[in-house]
Amino acid sequence: MSRNLAAILPSLGSPLSVHPVELYTPGPYELLIKNTTIAFNAIEYKIAKLGAIPIDYPIILGSTFAGTIEDIGSQVTDYQVGARVVVSKRFGVKGNQYGAYQQYVVVADKMISRVPDGVDESVPASLMMNLTCVVGLFTGRLRLDRPRLDGLKSAGKNKKVLVYGGSSSFGGLSVQYLSQAGYTVVTTSSPRNRNFVDKLGAIVVIDHTIKPEALVDQLVAESPYDIMVDTISLPNTIAVTARVLAAQGGGKLYAMQPAFEPESLPEGVTRVFEPWSESLYEEKNHDLQEWVMQMYLPQCIAQGAIIPLPIDKVAGGLKGINEVLDRLQKGVSGVRLVADPRE
Repeated sequence: MSRNLAAILPSLGSPLSVHPVELYTPGPYELLIKNTTIAFNAIEYKIAKLGAIPIDYPIILGSTFAGTIEDIGSQVTDYQVGARVVVSKRFGVKGNQYGAYQQYVVVADKMISRVPDGVDESVPASLMMNLTCVVGLFTGRLRLDRPRLDGLKSAGKNKKVLVYGGSSSFGGLSVQYLSQAGYTVVTTSSPRNRNFVDKLGAIVVIDHTIKPEALVDQLVAESPYDIMVDTISLPNTIAVTARVLAAQGGGKLYAMQPAFEPESLPEGVTRVFEPWSESLYEEKNHDLQEWVMQMYLPQCIAQGAIIPLPIDKVAGGLKGINEVLDRLQKGVSGVRLVADPRE
């Protein structure tokens, strides 16, 4: 009997089912991870239920996980069996051995970070994917400065950034990253998540549950913004953030997903999207990628310099993933969902 089990998606929109699969052998430059924590990302329900990107079926989904190195390829020198690591799979990588929804996963990626001693691995797992996207967008693409690593706030910069959705994982990490690097940040939150967002470093937090007209007025009152990011990127939020951007003359509205259907934006406003962590794979950002994986993520977690969203550990192991995807589709705010695939 196979030592590995996986939650497999047989076709678009179908429920996942758990089956034995092979126990993979890592290639020369690969690692085999005994997976003990899956961290779920909203894009996964969009792939499973909405066909957000073309994929081949049957497929093992999942991008972010943590666990212990079980085996290493013949050419691997940087890691040893038994080390605890957290991994974020590169967007577009194909092969079921690389999907996180299983008990043993192969890693052929540079987005690997060691889990600090004494740290619950669900914390870096819950941060990993969005943190790499935050750094990839703001520093890899937009060339903003990095935060310091000595616990001190950087000197103030003459740039203001609107981060719409401060209680989302990407939004909360963006507020912290930018404010720690010395930038002025304005963000939004619902009253329910306000206490959490207030701790992240924004100079202004606006209630995004008020009527759209009043919300636009309040956001415009804090403008102009040098950079605007809509971390929710749904039609109702894009309608608000695009109007705010149009009020200051238009420009680029950075989003977390493309428009999945035709949309009408104000004149001069352009939605800009790409998988933001992709910039970290470019040669010019090689040192930035190493900094994120080897220094920023593990040091900030160990020092408590990054405030993570509360973690909700979903019961049921691999069989519980269908429930997780349903919850993500309905909308999850203010928490990060994780599961133990061995439960």
